[in-house]
Amino acid sequence: MTGIWTRNIAPLLALGLLVGCGMQVKSEKDGEKGEKVAISTPLGELKANTSEVNPEDTGLTVYPGSRLKPKTDKNEGRANINLNTPWFGLKVVAISYETDAAPDKVWEYYKAEMNKKYGRTLECRPGSPDLKIEKRNKDELVCFDENNKKGHNRDVFISADNMELKSGSKERQRIVSVKPTSKGTEFALVYVVTRGEKNTM
Repeated sequence: MTGIWTRNIAPLLALGLLVGCGMQVKSEKDGEKGEKVAISTPLGELKANTSEVNPEDTGLTVYPGSRLKPKTDKNEGRANINLNTPWFGLKVVAISYETDAAPDKVWEYYKAEMNKKYGRTLECRPGSPDLKIEKRNKDELVCFDENNKKGHNRDVFISADNMELKSGSKERQRIVSVKPTSKGTEFALVYVVTRGEKNTM
């Protein structure tokens, strides 16, 4: 799930530029479950919750028999983040699971669900023709966006250990990241919504 966080939550770093006088911080830990943090400034607000994250909020179901991925020191395994400023907004819901099922079974399960619920789903995996799709307009969802310059070896970004299903648009997208493990599969359900100054979340 690291790649997803890197690409989609980078705008959160901008919050550091917004904090200053009048900043209010509220933090509430819920034991092993996680933490709730709210930061308010005159220029924006950030809310992050790692204790109460519902898979329903991603708009996707959970693969039958899956287990929540255990929390580690480096990764909570789940988060619900909302960033609101007068200029832009970002909402990210992400939750990680593990299962004994093979990666192809998990892949086909979510491919069918996303195609049915949200229309054409991109298959960002080795050998997929979707890897060659180029963006035709700013809101079109592709496997590789403008951050991946032409000429780069795309195998660096997509491999058997880093496969993604994507549906929606640049401003409202759902992603399922699938990774094989020695015991089965790890996968993450992610919902990302962004807005500009004139749009609503």
